[in-house]
Amino acid sequence: SSGINAEWPLRPGAYQKKRYTVGLEKLDSARSQVSQMQLDLKALQPQLVVASKEVDEIMVVIERDSIEVAKTEKIVKAEEVVANEQAAVAKGIKDECDADLAEAIPILEAALAALNTLTPSDITIVKSMKSPPPGVRLVMEAVCILKGIKPERVNDPATGKKVDDFWKPSQKVLGDMKFLQSLREYDKDNVSPPIIKKIRNTYIPNPEFVPEKIRQASNAAEGLCKWVRAIEAYDRVAKVVAPKKAALAIAESKFAEAQKSLNAKRAMLKEVQDKLQSLRDKFEENTKKKKVPTATLR
Repeated sequence: SSGINAEWPLRPGAYQKKRYTVGLEKLDSARSQVSQMQLDLKALQPQLVVASKEVDEIMVVIERDSIEVAKTEKIVKAEEVVANEQAAVAKGIKDECDADLAEAIPILEAALAALNTLTPSDITIVKSMKSPPPGVRLVMEAVCILKGIKPERVNDPATGKKVDDFWKPSQKVLGDMKFLQSLREYDKDNVSPPIIKKIRNTYIPNPEFVPEKIRQASNAAEGLCKWVRAIEAYDRVAKVVAPKKAALAIAESKFAEAQKSLNAKRAMLKEVQDKLQSLRDKFEENTKKKKVPTATLR
């Protein structure tokens, strides 16, 4: 214990000196660190200036391009409305055409089916008639008119005057091996107006010119009667549909143009959107650059 008391007066001074020395070292170290930080800051200053300037410049471009994107989006939306309207118009006309044709097509198909049941021998029977019933004559008159075949001028036994007679021309028509084929392939879309007018005014309203009555005279003639009535019905509908088909072609053309324009605008919009996104990515990158140095110095 006496040894400790002998050293004790020396210890406080030595301890204070040590504290002082350590303090000086810490101050030197701090000064050194501050100097280094100032050097680092000085070195980084140009980068900070560049990053800050780039951020500001990109921000200006982003604002400008954002306006351009908004404008393009507005144009695209407006053109989408136009294209949708054009599509709706075209669909409406097409639906009308389909609805109109839905009336005539089944009649035509039924008539063609009736023709398909006829055989060359059925036609030969009609052709061989010496004194054909009025119903057979009536049907063959209508067939000849549709095929553009002229009647013969003969003397009417009752009056002695010249009258139109279709029977001999009818026999020639029925003698054609391709007679039924010619009816199946008849150009129903281009019947001459005077011809269809004659059929419509003279034969269709005639109470004797109906398949049920014609059947009593001849099964073959019944099929031919159905064909004549179908051609008239198809023509009647086709005349209504024709201007609608023309309108449909115009509407579809307008829709195609609108769609083409819309696709071009959509491509343009994607281009400016991609460009804007690229700028935003760059802006984000430069903003990080601007923040990194100050974070490092802390």
